[in-house]
Amino acid sequence: MADNIPIEEIGREVRNIIASALKRPVDQVPLQASLESGLGIDSLAMIEINIALEERFRFAMPDMASPADANLKTVEDLARFVAAQLTRQKGRVV
Repeated sequence: MADNIPIEEIGREVRNIIASALKRPVDQVPLQASLESGLGIDSLAMIEINIALEERFRFAMPDMASPADANLKTVEDLARFVAAQLTRQKGRVV
C-alpha cells in the first residue's frame, strides 16, 4: 500500500510516471519543471499521468483536463498534491 511513503519517494515516482507518459528520460523531468510550459503536458498526457498515479498509489485522482485545473504548476506541486491525497485517503475508512 502507499501509506507512509516519504515525499522524496513520491517525487521520484511522479517524475518516473511523467517521464514515461512523455517518453523521455526521467532526468529531463526535474521537480522544478513547469508541467505545461516546461514539459508540454497537454490534456491527453494529463489523463495518462492521472491513470498511472491512480494505479501506482491506489487512490482516485480528481477529474482535471489540465494541471491548471488543480492549480498545479510544477512537478513538485503534483508530487505534493499526491502526498496530500494519500494523507487524506489514509484518514478514511474504505
